[in-house]
Amino acid sequence: MAFCTFCGTSVPDNIRFCTSCGKPMGITVPTPAPPVQPVQPQAPAQPQPQPQQAPPAYAQPQGQPYQQAYAPQSAPPYTAQPYAPAPDPNALPPGSKYEPITTGGYIGIMLLMMLPLVNLILLLVWACGGCRKVNKTNFARALLIMMLISTAISGIIFLIFGSMFGAGLSDITDTLKSLE
Repeated sequence: MAFCTFCGTSVPDNIRFCTSCGKPMGITVPTPAPPVQPVQPQAPAQPQPQPQQAPPAYAQPQGQPYQQAYAPQSAPPYTAQPYAPAPDPNALPPGSKYEPITTGGYIGIMLLMMLPLVNLILLLVWACGGCRKVNKTNFARALLIMMLISTAISGIIFLIFGSMFGAGLSDITDTLKSLE
């Protein structure tokens, strides 16, 4: 088992990152033992110096808790910068004639359209250029066209049903006169 040098958590061997803090682990690769050379029989055997093995790099310290021995290094103080969104290159300047009408603006327009005769006057003024907003001008023109179409359809329906009702009414009056 190895220990993280940042937080001191015990981590299984051959793991690249600490499972607790996520910091990279310093993986130590065991050094291969030097090749053993055959000893010549002509000389008495001399003791070969044993290579010194390095102590494990992540051994748990003895005598004190590992939290104190592996205290995280102090990081430089972080100062948060206020969030400032990048300016929109397609944003319209305030007061532009292409600026969209707000929700409250549409509610106000709809309330004005409920007033008889006032709606017709306002639509004519807005459609003929009395408004500096392009959206309101287009809305007024579309609404005037819809009013003209609905008036024409209503007139046609009135003529059709009026003639049918008139013909039926004359038949009823003729029948009543014959009964007398």
